[in-house]
Amino acid sequence: MASPAPFTLCRILRGERTYYYALFRDPETGKRTNKKSVEMLRKRLGIFETTPIKRRDEAIRICYKALDAGIIFSEETEQTLVSYLRDFYTWEISEYAKRRNLLDPGSISPDYLATRLNLLENHVFPRIHTNLLLSRVTLAELERLQLELVQEGAIRNTTINMAMTTILVALREAQRRGLVPSSVVLSIQGLAAQHKERGILSEQELSAFMQYAKEHSEKRIYLACLLALLTGMRAGELRGLCLEAIGEGMITISQAYADRAGLKVPKGKRTRMVPCPTFVCDELRSLALENPFSHTHTLVFWSKKHGAFVSSHYFSERFQQELVRSGVFDKKTLQERNITFHSLRHMANTLLRGTVDEHVLRMTIGHTSEQLSNLYTHLSQRGLESVQLAQQNMILPLLESKPS
Repeated sequence: MASPAPFTLCRILRGERTYYYALFRDPETGKRTNKKSVEMLRKRLGIFETTPIKRRDEAIRICYKALDAGIIFSEETEQTLVSYLRDFYTWEISEYAKRRNLLDPGSISPDYLATRLNLLENHVFPRIHTNLLLSRVTLAELERLQLELVQEGAIRNTTINMAMTTILVALREAQRRGLVPSSVVLSIQGLAAQHKERGILSEQELSAFMQYAKEHSEKRIYLACLLALLTGMRAGELRGLCLEAIGEGMITISQAYADRAGLKVPKGKRTRMVPCPTFVCDELRSLALENPFSHTHTLVFWSKKHGAFVSSHYFSERFQQELVRSGVFDKKTLQERNITFHSLRHMANTLLRGTVDEHVLRMTIGHTSEQLSNLYTHLSQRGLESVQLAQQNMILPLLESKPS
């Protein structure tokens, strides 16, 4: 009788990414282990690739290598700091993320963890001794790490503070679970840092750019800029915008799109209604229906390569490219003034403020606390009309051509 296969491979699709997991069979007991991420096994084998595993034969090869290396059924050894942090911020296996999302659904996203892990991989792990055990972490070690990051000068103080906070969050959870002695002080003074304010355009600059974009830019980037300016929508909300969300003079923002999480609830975890001029709604519907590709979602801003979601950098990169082409800014000025696609959201907030009730503005833009959300779950008709009037009086005139 043939012996059973040493492992079972399964494939899980999340968003547009495929992940392979393996359930290994203990040769002595015949019991299966909990599922193990094949990409994490690859890292444990010392293969630090950044590209995802897409082929089944590649996943099988790594599983056999892990068996041969004895890392599947070997006796558990104490975790190193690097290994613990890597597991802590890896979505597929993070017990911390699972527990947080169980207590407060949606509180931690795959993209949030991926950003933190990327920061650690690029700047922190190369400066931690690979054999440093989790239980041997000390305050002196953390302060040494912080000092090295400062002396190297590769990242700003704000980023160093984020890196150290990322480590401390994980270590405090380890201490709560008894993996780090309670006597270890897990508090470190943050570095003095000046936050670079998000730049905004003057009304003259905005008017000149929007007139240029209307006449010379691709329709999708012009409409994305126009929509962000009128409604304050975030890039992730634009990526997830579908045809069915476009009404007559109104847009329903009920979802956003992120690379790892896929479609998700928007920031603030609330659906909101935002007024949008009828002619813009018509243009958005027209753009969605121009998609020549077959796709599950009828996206408004679809990719020209495959008809699916545009990349996470699409709006930001195209916006800055068009700003330079328009002659309104050069690359140096863009950087100095910190002008990004998100600046249009700030412009919406700036132009509408003072003409719309503050609570109505918060609900429209999406800058709302849970308390305010509960108080203003649905904007009144009068509130919506006040936003429409403000758009007509404060924003649309900036788009009109002016005689030279």
